[in-house]
Amino acid sequence: MKCHSEVFFFAMLAFAVAYISMPVPGHADTELKQLEGNTQTEEEESSPEYIEQYDEWDKANKEPDLLKRGAMLIEFMDKYPESTLLPNIEASYRNTLIECDNDGKYQELESLAEQWLKIKPKDLPVLAYVVKAAEKLGHDEKRIQYLIKIYDIQPTAGYAYAIAQSYDKIKNKAKYLEWVEKAFTYPEFESNFLLRYSIVKYYTDAKEFAKAAQYAQLTLKAADLVKDPSSETKAQLHQVRHACYHLIGLNLMEGKKYAEAIHAFKQALKAEKYWEGYYSIAQCLRHLNNVDDALVYLAKADLQGSTAAVKAKEELEMIYKKIHGGNLTGINKIYRKAEKLPD
Repeated sequence: MKCHSEVFFFAMLAFAVAYISMPVPGHADTELKQLEGNTQTEEEESSPEYIEQYDEWDKANKEPDLLKRGAMLIEFMDKYPESTLLPNIEASYRNTLIECDNDGKYQELESLAEQWLKIKPKDLPVLAYVVKAAEKLGHDEKRIQYLIKIYDIQPTAGYAYAIAQSYDKIKNKAKYLEWVEKAFTYPEFESNFLLRYSIVKYYTDAKEFAKAAQYAQLTLKAADLVKDPSSETKAQLHQVRHACYHLIGLNLMEGKKYAEAIHAFKQALKAEKYWEGYYSIAQCLRHLNNVDDALVYLAKADLQGSTAAVKAKEELEMIYKKIHGGNLTGINKIYRKAEKLPD
């Protein structure tokens, strides 16, 4: 199964380009360059003030140095905060960002976008450009900072997971877990069992088995929600169910909940036959003082043919000898019972 975070993120970037790509109006079509139907009269266009401002905008718009152009456009906004040419200024600035992106000038893109955000801090398309530039430049902390700004404005599952991935990249496990759990709250991730299983493995590696078992339960719930899985996903489901149920069984054994542990191991065995599952059931049965059945499960473990299963054979023979006067006469009956255990 693939996570949808990249789809969400690049969709946002596509939106940014669409939104930011405004044609810069020329002097001949002044009426079209005003937003929300704001028109100019011929008298206004011919006024000295307007002509002076137009010439300044035109000069800035034609400046070949991208950083200098951006500075000139922002200086215009500071100098003429009420100018009717402000829509032209904004369009020029956005086109400058597009030019940086198209030319792969990510240092300039990052700098110009951050300057713009000082004026309009909630401009989503420009925030998306900073995230892209920071990613290209390897500025991981900055990428996270701006992803969080985007998430605060437009919280989505994709952004939550993108933030989690970013924290994972810089080895900040606490923040990774915080944000991946946030992603779990969205319906888009409700059946993403592989993502939850990655946390199972994280806690298992950290030897925090109770936490791992907790996430194993959540992983199984997500797995049950998968609809129409592909052949590849079906194989993954078998593997994950097997691993999760085994881990849950071990945790229940640790808590001396042997009957519940047996149920978990049997579920693991439904997904995949393995000697350790039968061996673990035998240990639970011994704790429950059910030695007869424990011997059968030890024999079943031995029958799996694993080289590690010799442990089960040795334990079976040791217990059997204690019960049967020090010899193995009749032990074949135990193996015949084991062969009849349901698979």
